[in-house]
Amino acid sequence: MAKVKYKFNQETLSFEVYKISTGKRFKRAVGFFILSVVIAVGCFSIYAHYFDTPKLLSLRRGNAELALKLELMKKDIARADKTLSQIQLRDNNVYRPTFGLQEVPLTVRNAGFGGVDRYNAKYGKSAYANLLTDCALQLDRLQRKVYLQTMSFDTVAQNALLIEQMVECVPAIPPIAVVPLHISSFFGVRTDPIEGGNRQHTGLDFRGVIGDKVFVTGNGKVIAADYSYARTGYGNCVVVDHGFGHKTRYAHLHTISVRVGQQVQRGQQIGTIGNTGRSIAPHLHYEVMYRDGRVNPLNYFTNDIEVEDVGSIFY
Repeated sequence: MAKVKYKFNQETLSFEVYKISTGKRFKRAVGFFILSVVIAVGCFSIYAHYFDTPKLLSLRRGNAELALKLELMKKDIARADKTLSQIQLRDNNVYRPTFGLQEVPLTVRNAGFGGVDRYNAKYGKSAYANLLTDCALQLDRLQRKVYLQTMSFDTVAQNALLIEQMVECVPAIPPIAVVPLHISSFFGVRTDPIEGGNRQHTGLDFRGVIGDKVFVTGNGKVIAADYSYARTGYGNCVVVDHGFGHKTRYAHLHTISVRVGQQVQRGQQIGTIGNTGRSIAPHLHYEVMYRDGRVNPLNYFTNDIEVEDVGSIFY
């Protein structure tokens, strides 16, 4: 049974039954509902601000796991890059020089991409933008370095297939057939025979007489065959490019029997010993150049050729 409410009427000095109209009841209900909604929203906001919902907790855990995996991947990329750098050093210092190839400069191997703007456009709005950008940049650089290293190995492999040709091109025999060979001046520092004082001698001087035959020491192509005194003092001189990084020079010749562009084979006559240019006696000045640097020719003479058999090599 509903409770009856009474209201004191001051005019009649009596209690009368208090009746609430339907309109007032509706307004009170609406007001109570709105107040309830406001209180509920406020409580939820306070809870959400200070406490994580189960879904948000799950998302935070997922993001933390992804961030950890990215950090681990970043370290893996760094280790792979370090290993690749060691391979690059062996490639530059061992593999490529073996076949007379120029080393690939580190500035080329480690070339970058000119900034990170393209990564910012992709990851700029992410909570882990910096980490994502670092990983993407490292990975792209690693891929480029791997690509360049692959190209280098392809070149080395192609030259390895030409090993027989390389053996025939290496300047491995003496340039004259005089027996016994007489070297009057060796590679290294010596006293200059004309001006005196110590100077670097960039080859070997073979003593002989004018007209003794001079032979090319490996297969190759003649790239110079002329007289030169003012610029080099070599006199009549022949230079042969053997490929694989090797060149040889034959200086102070009396006569030259080859021309520029001519292909020559080991043991083929290219001229005769002379006394032209900066020379004080008939001899052959012989140089070996490897990757444009002078090296000691004695290091190239093969040990399995007997001096008595030298003459059989030439023609």
